[in-house]
This record gives sequence, structure tokens and C-alpha cells, in this order.
Amino acid sequence: MYMTIRDELIAQGRADGMADGKADGRAEMLAEMLARLLDTRGFALAEEFRKRIANCKDEALLRRWFDRAVTATTLTEVFDD
Repeated sequence: MYMTIRDELIAQGRADGMADGKADGRAEMLAEMLARLLDTRGFALAEEFRKRIANCKDEALLRRWFDRAVTATTLTEVFDD
């Protein structure tokens, strides 16, 4: 009937955890799509770039890289921030 402060904190923690998990999943999916796009476009991705993509959790940055990768002619154009 009434939630205690403890119950509210637990519920908030669960909600935050689920949101973080979803965000991590989206970032992972974007990273995979970016690597695939670059491979498909014929870019030879060095291990350094593969790690940079895989370790990035910033969705906005991954989207920016992806958008650039659509028309880029060099990897510098994709990743130069």
C-alpha cells in the first residue's frame, strides 16, 4: 500500500540499472554497426580503431562517427574530433 523510503530507493535503483543496461546495449549495437559500415566501405580498420569503437559508450559520438563514415574517404575524416 505505502512504499517505504527503502522500497522507493530499491525501485529507483532497479530503474536506473535497467536504463543503464539499455544505453549500454544501444552503444554496443551502434559500435557494431559502425565497424560493419567501415568494413563494407573497404576501410582497413587497425586494431586501434576497432578498440576505440568497441570501448566507446557515448551514443552521440558513435552516431557522429557513423554519419561521417557514410561519406568519408579516410578514417581521419571519421574519427578526427
